[in-house]
Amino acid sequence: MKIGIATSGLWQLRDAVELLSGATPFKLAGRKRTPDLYAGWGHKPTAAKVRLAARTRGKPYIAFEDGFLRSVLPGETELPIGMIMDRTGIYYDSSQPSDLEACINRRSCFGSSSDVSRTIELLRTSRLSKYNHTVIDSLAGLGLRSADRRDRVLVIDQTAGDASILGAGAGSDTFDRILRTAVVENPEAEFLLRVHPETMLGRKAGNFSAERLENIAGQDVALGRCHSENRLRLTPEPINPWELLEGCAKVYCVSSQLGFEALLAGCEVHCFGMPFYGGWGITRDRMVPAPSRRGPATLEAVFAGAYIDYSHYVDHSSKSLLHIDEAIEFLSQKRNSLRVIAGQGEDV
Repeated sequence: MKIGIATSGLWQLRDAVELLSGATPFKLAGRKRTPDLYAGWGHKPTAAKVRLAARTRGKPYIAFEDGFLRSVLPGETELPIGMIMDRTGIYYDSSQPSDLEACINRRSCFGSSSDVSRTIELLRTSRLSKYNHTVIDSLAGLGLRSADRRDRVLVIDQTAGDASILGAGAGSDTFDRILRTAVVENPEAEFLLRVHPETMLGRKAGNFSAERLENIAGQDVALGRCHSENRLRLTPEPINPWELLEGCAKVYCVSSQLGFEALLAGCEVHCFGMPFYGGWGITRDRMVPAPSRRGPATLEAVFAGAYIDYSHYVDHSSKSLLHIDEAIEFLSQKRNSLRVIAGQGEDV
């Protein structure tokens, strides 16, 4: 069985594609032969032609994506240890079914598991996220107004035009709305606005900037007061996201994965889109109605469905699959090694 790959990025991961799909990859460019399967990056615009070719020829399309535990460094400098393969849809497009929804619905029938709870705790204590290049492990240097997380709200930005924003039924204007709503609903709180890791590195634009915040504050009385009292600040510093989450009681987001990690950190999460973790009864869904395909499910069921059943963890050197606990250990060790290198003067 052959699986056709059109993009150079996915071709770099052809060994992993073969491992996950069981099909032999070949490049589509210049080939007249029709593959048995087509592969592409999720439902992004770059995969549109491949998806069309699959539909036209009556062949299955398989969506691949970075996993929720991807790597230490963001971008193309490091192969993802975590990968997703979806034969039905893709997790960030709530308008249609996905393998992830099926995984969560199955898990919701099993009840809680001590193994799942233990893995959640391992992830939390390992302080791992999708990207793991942060170097600040404490909020102490930020000059925060209070030591009590109940006095603090986190608003999460995403990269502009990200496919998960549209897939969650939201848009760029939604980010202004979540900020205004958060300030109105928490009039005396301190607000931290989380900048996306790739925006921090200058690789992608975010939906917020210092200039945009100034403009919004000038047009909104509540925001203007919050801004003038220095209760609203961007956090472009490379802070471990778990520190931010455990330092805030409420989180306002659109569809960021950080919103799910906020649930794991015990935060009250308000979603202004329909992310993969929305619609199961564990979030405050504010704008987009939950698909009838979802819920109810526990936090443990959503975690197990997403991080254990739906995700795959690849050891690229041995071309073999890892258990999630092994993937957590691998990323932890690699992060620590890169920090040692950084201490010797190299840039992580």
